[in-house]
Amino acid sequence: MLGGSYLPLATPASPLPMLPPNDVEDVLSCLPQALLRVGPDLCVQWCEAGFAAKTGVTLCPGSTLLDALEAGRNLDALARAIREKRAWSGHVITRALRQVRVQVKPSHTDGSAGAWLVMEPSGVDDEGAFSQAVREIARAVGESLEVDRVCSAAVVSLVRCAQVRRAEVFLYEEDDATLKRMAVSDLEGLDAPLDAFDPSEDPYRQALALRQPQLGIQRGYGDAVGSVFAAVPLCAPRRTVGLLLIYKEQGASFSVRELEMWSAAASQLAVAVENARLLREAQAALRVREEFMSIASHELKTPLTPLKLGLFAMERRIASGQPVALASVLKSKRQVDRLAGLVEDLLDASRLELGRLALDSAPLEVGQLVAEVVDHFRHAFERPFTVDVPHDGVWVLGDRDRLEQVLVNLLENAHKYSPAGAPICVKVGRTAESARIQVQDHGIGIPGADQALVFQRFYRARNVSHRNFGGLGLGLFISHSIVKMHGGALALRSREGEGSTFTLDLPRMPAHEVRRLPRRVLVLDEDVHQEATAERTLRAEGFEVFTVQSGAEALRKATHLPVDLIVLSTSATQSAVGTFLETFATLPRARPVPILLAGDERPWWAQENTELCPRHYRPDELLAGVRTVLTREKRRTLTPVESELPLVTPA
Repeated sequence: MLGGSYLPLATPASPLPMLPPNDVEDVLSCLPQALLRVGPDLCVQWCEAGFAAKTGVTLCPGSTLLDALEAGRNLDALARAIREKRAWSGHVITRALRQVRVQVKPSHTDGSAGAWLVMEPSGVDDEGAFSQAVREIARAVGESLEVDRVCSAAVVSLVRCAQVRRAEVFLYEEDDATLKRMAVSDLEGLDAPLDAFDPSEDPYRQALALRQPQLGIQRGYGDAVGSVFAAVPLCAPRRTVGLLLIYKEQGASFSVRELEMWSAAASQLAVAVENARLLREAQAALRVREEFMSIASHELKTPLTPLKLGLFAMERRIASGQPVALASVLKSKRQVDRLAGLVEDLLDASRLELGRLALDSAPLEVGQLVAEVVDHFRHAFERPFTVDVPHDGVWVLGDRDRLEQVLVNLLENAHKYSPAGAPICVKVGRTAESARIQVQDHGIGIPGADQALVFQRFYRARNVSHRNFGGLGLGLFISHSIVKMHGGALALRSREGEGSTFTLDLPRMPAHEVRRLPRRVLVLDEDVHQEATAERTLRAEGFEVFTVQSGAEALRKATHLPVDLIVLSTSATQSAVGTFLETFATLPRARPVPILLAGDERPWWAQENTELCPRHYRPDELLAGVRTVLTREKRRTLTPVESELPLVTPA
């Protein structure tokens, strides 16, 4: 009787066989194979004392093989061989995801059903294969630092040098967190669809999360069902760049030492991938810099040449005592302004890169800002502009100068890339959370492949020639950055040859904060004492008041924000009123401004429905008139539908 754990076997009918020597256990412990006796039901009848140490599988009499081995085709073949009392040899996978080689020897003892199983682990610690594979990867890296070629060289080296049937490399995309297959050793002729890899499944997820290799069972790749693979993370010094998947030949497994070696190789591959990407980024940066230097040199030289010629001509005329034409001075001034704009763009790009571009935010009414900027373009260029703003104000918290810079950039691009006479439409509206500005042109448009890149620094679409369209390629980059600093978004919708629409969304001020903003009143009265009385009364009620006897000066002073009401004295001189009305008509404004007349009777030039309050000013009468006009204006211009109607982007 053999030593170790034992369950009594059936009593043989024939004479007892010769018993083995008592020291047979000592001999078995010297062999790499482990011995096991099972019944037809796969229950263990006997196993040698060192079985677990040799195989890594813990079994004891009374337990079953099904508790220790993974279900699969080979386990089914093993069970059939035991039941059919025939020999079998193959490999099975343990619950610990290690492969073991199994030989089945049917029991020939009369009346004793079952079989002897001889098991041995099939993993190897091949440092020679590891060294050879690493040398080949290093040689491939030395020949090329292209990511694709480095990954392809790695999987080919693994298959050629090690006991690896197949290898794959998955890398994270540079712009997102998805894994993409970059190289595979032997896809041809195999059933290996690209969507078979799911990084959310184990062991891939664990390997990426723990930055440690994990073992798994291969599924769905040809006839090698049931083999073991290793998911080895590609760990660069600062981040995990992807996964190396190594599939063993059927019958081979991974030892702990082997996984350590391939983890070290994977780290070298990860560093090579990172270096390749850094080199590619550096080369791209150098190309951008060279292209920028070429464009910048051209753009800076373009205004310098006519400026130099113009100044030289003016110098000669002054030296000869001849007058200098105003047109020559204006031409030179335009070139100086152009140079100043280019330099300012370069400075803004530098400030953004260093994080030194600061915002000076304050409440800002979007419709008024758009009206002023468009009015400037309407006077500067012979082109139709249309402005569509809601009746009520759309308020944001922002830096007026920087947001004006964004609008100017968008309108300049719309003007530059549109044919002469083509209209440009600017629309202001609101969404649930944002104030929205849309600038639409009917120009050359932007190709689809370039639309995702137009907000990058120094980028210019490929249908834009430097000869016909100047610029450094910084305007949209700066605009996009400024909008992001405001917590907003700048988007593009375009079709080549049909035009572009830029959509600017900015966070709206909360309604309760808008209600707390002071209403703005402009008081125009020729009597300084009466003017002071009106100012004192209105300020006491929380109004923001502008009081200047010159109508033009008053309106220019109040131009940055919308004026809610004008208090106009009817006793002002006709010339003062005329100057006021003329200036008021020419200054940009987003919406009509109501007027409260102060005097004994309505003048001839006023409309019949214009509100009238007494003058000399009395606080109760003045405030009653102001509230009446503001309430009537609100009812006239703001209905519940208009106040909540979102701005719909046209399809």
